[in-house]
Amino acid sequence: MEDASVELDRMADPPGNPKVLWISSLAFTLGFAVWGMFSALAPFLIKWYSFSVAQVLLLAAMEPLFAAAVSIPLGIWTDKFGGRLVFTVLLLSMTVSLFLGLYAESYYSFLLLGTLLGLGGASFVVGAAHVSSWYPKSKQGTALGIFAMGNVGITVGMMTVTFLVTRVLEGPDGWRMIFPIFAVFTLLMAAVYWFFTSDPPHQRHKSASLREIVAVYRSGVVVWLVPALYWVSFGTLTFFASFMPTYLVDRWHVDAARGTMVYTPLLVICVAITRPLGGWLADRFDVLKILSWMFSIMVVLAAVMAMQISLHVELFTIYGLALFAGAAAAAVVKLIPLYFKEVGAVSGLAKAAGAACGFTMTMTLAASKNLLGGYTAGFAIWTLMNVGALYITLSRVGFKHAKPHTEVIPAGDGTDRSRSIQTSIPSSSATWTG
Repeated sequence: MEDASVELDRMADPPGNPKVLWISSLAFTLGFAVWGMFSALAPFLIKWYSFSVAQVLLLAAMEPLFAAAVSIPLGIWTDKFGGRLVFTVLLLSMTVSLFLGLYAESYYSFLLLGTLLGLGGASFVVGAAHVSSWYPKSKQGTALGIFAMGNVGITVGMMTVTFLVTRVLEGPDGWRMIFPIFAVFTLLMAAVYWFFTSDPPHQRHKSASLREIVAVYRSGVVVWLVPALYWVSFGTLTFFASFMPTYLVDRWHVDAARGTMVYTPLLVICVAITRPLGGWLADRFDVLKILSWMFSIMVVLAAVMAMQISLHVELFTIYGLALFAGAAAAAVVKLIPLYFKEVGAVSGLAKAAGAACGFTMTMTLAASKNLLGGYTAGFAIWTLMNVGALYITLSRVGFKHAKPHTEVIPAGDGTDRSRSIQTSIPSSSATWTG
């Protein structure tokens, strides 16, 4: 019996895998670079095709919309089939989608292309589940925070696209070559992922049916509160990255190239650099308490942003929101393996919420602009969403009676293990074993 207990502890305590962490992070960075392409192209499409502001905002919003739609099934499939296979197939699908960009001509063909490129945004779900399956709970926050620095891929994509369009690819259709250029990189990354990563030896869900994995969505209110928090935290990135280039050009008359190569990339960098810090804090302190402090500051910044006092004040509040949202997003991700063993399925739901926020809020701003002549109403709605996240973390509504399915020993005490505890939580929240 003692030997069996030792074996269970060993299975429940994955050792960590730096190779999987760094390759997943690189693949995620590339996925987000693809995801940022249309946001960078949007201001130029106004000039090239005489599209309206509302039309290009819709184009930019299609990527997070499709990312939201595919994140849930991708998360479930990752739990079932493993991150190595699912991420490789995802990268190959992105390669095919990118080559289709050579043939986009009409507005509706651009809508379809923008939708398909949302696959890049969904790469977070697969990578997060793959990385977390290799790391013990006492280090998952830090590992996932490092992985999530791949958010900077949006900056890579936007700056690369803008540079190629304005400096390298000349001619009326020369800009289209950006699609096969990115396709070559996604194809190479698919090969790297397949041949140089692996799934953990003890993958609990391989023998589980898809129906058993999906049952986590009926496990209680926490499984829905986590996506709500991710809607606001990670949604800050998807929302701002989608609307910011067009907003700066339309509202503040910023040069299109400057907006896509300087201001928006800096936003993404702000989100990325604080994610490891947020994960580290979540490993060592009460996650909900940390989140309540972060959302408190975000509420104030969002309210000031809605006032649109000046360009400098607006940029200050946007970048401040990005810094705190990056840390908050990492802390929210830490909640997933803490409360659920179906990391992929719940991560997919959370990512779907974050991506859907990008689409919903971009369309909200477009409606505010079209119907009311400005962006104030849209920003006011965003402020209220931050207030909602603050209420959840301060009141701990839903979390008061939910217990983590493992007792985590902080990494700072010199140990690196998680102890199982017996609770009355349904099997969908039972002890996680990777």
